Amino acid sequence: MNRLKTLAPEERPRERMLRMGPHQVADTELLAVLLGTGRGRVEDALALAERVLAELDGTDGLAAAPMARLLKINGIGPVKATRIRAAFELSLRAGPVEPPEHPVDPFADLVERMRGQVAPSDLALLACSAAPDAETIPLALGEGLGPRTRPGALLVRLLGHGPGPWRVAVVRGGGPPTAAEREAGARLMAAAALVGVPVDAVLVVNRSTHWLVSDEAA
Repeated sequence: MNRLKTLAPEERPRERMLRMGPHQVADTELLAVLLGTGRGRVEDALALAERVLAELDGTDGLAAAPMARLLKINGIGPVKATRIRAAFELSLRAGPVEPPEHPVDPFADLVERMRGQVAPSDLALLACSAAPDAETIPLALGEGLGPRTRPGALLVRLLGHGPGPWRVAVVRGGGPPTAAEREAGARLMAAAALVGVPVDAVLVVNRSTHWLVSDEAA
């Protein structure tokens, strides 16, 4: 079984580690990255990593397992066993390392609220003011950011709901922002600045993460 092939590219262990950092991914994902491969069509690297951790009772057991014990695990040959032992040996030699401090995501609560209002297969353009517990406003259902986005019409709708500042988000399935979404976000930010409507964030939200495209638009 190759579950990795069913995952969107940005949700695979290596890509998640590159995007989020090693401290933000699961033990099985870290081990899958270290193993590199699984057992051909029988088991992918992620499934092999899950089984290895289960057989050794987690990361503590993996760290303590001698080479001979690793080599007894089906799917762990000399190459994978030496990679695992080398990784833990390097960690021991380096000594304790404090995890880096990660800044608090100011949009996390908002993103979760917006995500919960849109069915997994649906698409919606939503807005919310920066005020705590502010109501989420649907700007367009079944439509996201793209060439057909009309910034003027969106800004008129926002003005009718209050002073803001506003956060606008397209909530959808799929992967990272497209070029069309980035371009539409840039047009929206530029129009908002031109007419004095405070839009301080434009986001693309999918089922597992989100991107702030207004940083690129500035």
